[in-house]
Amino acid sequence: MNAAQDMPHVLVVEDNPDAAEILGMLIECEGFTTATAHSLAEARQHLADQPPRMVFLDLSLPDGSGMDLLAEIKSDQTQAHIEVVLLTGSQDLREMEQAHLLGAAGFLVKPLGHAELTAVLQRAR
Repeated sequence: MNAAQDMPHVLVVEDNPDAAEILGMLIECEGFTTATAHSLAEARQHLADQPPRMVFLDLSLPDGSGMDLLAEIKSDQTQAHIEVVLLTGSQDLREMEQAHLLGAAGFLVKPLGHAELTAVLQRAR
């Protein structure tokens, strides 16, 4: 195995390409490998091809809600161990509660602070 294969893998699902790229770079600086997806369909393909240790999942995607993908991940025995952190621009308490009930590892409001990101990534190590 090479060093990249030994690094924990994180999937960033974000429809804004610039935001996805920046978040991916920050995560890589913390010692992870990353992949990005800009839709639910792309995210499902990445999950099948290279299961990550953690997923940063935007709630609003062009082909549906990130909440739906969270529910799919947590109901699939082969993926239920994946930590999913939801990303959103709002602080809707109902969404936070729903995310918690579905098994989300966290719920972060954009823009993310570096300290928040690092704290969440510690759980994926």
